[in-house]
Amino acid sequence: MKPETIGRAIGAASLAFGIADIALGRRLGHGIGAGAEMGGRLFRIAGAREVATGVAGLLAPGSAAPVRWRLAGDAFDLAALAYIAAPANPRRKMALLALGVVAGVALADFLGSRALDKGPDKGLE
Repeated sequence: MKPETIGRAIGAASLAFGIADIALGRRLGHGIGAGAEMGGRLFRIAGAREVATGVAGLLAPGSAAPVRWRLAGDAFDLAALAYIAAPANPRRKMALLALGVVAGVALADFLGSRALDKGPDKGLE
């Protein structure tokens, strides 16, 4: 697969995740037990970051930098979700599910970043 295809796919996914986080932030925050207000704010901030990295990825699809920015954001998201998934959270199962989803996305971002680092002239294609 061409590096630009990987970069575009990750950029488009990031843009879609960001728009969803901004639009549904309050619901998502409530759903994982973070509360509609605080959780909504958290999701809107993460959504804005996702939109920014998505646009950057679409503008420079062959660059690993936007994917690395996403990976840094994934680390923040994992830390926040780990905190939210405390045993006292009555919606802990949903928070753990969200944690698993973000861990999967982080893995995809890591692998995408490595593929973009290799580039077409180093045997990726």
